[in-house]
Amino acid sequence: MYQDLKKLFWRPVMKKQISEFVYACLVCQKSKIEHQKPSGLLQPLLVPEWKWDSISMDFVG
Repeated sequence: MYQDLKKLFWRPVMKKQISEFVYACLVCQKSKIEHQKPSGLLQPLLVPEWKWDSISMDFVG
């Protein structure tokens, strides 16, 4: 929240005030904010010319 507000406002103790507000706010504690850039468009995978030409593994964890 501080990173978003510091672009628009500035106060001497703003970071401390924001952290105290978020700590006391129940709605702020329950919400999760995405800190990643949105992903772009999907890119198609290349189709191998011969079977077993390309092998890949997905690790989920």
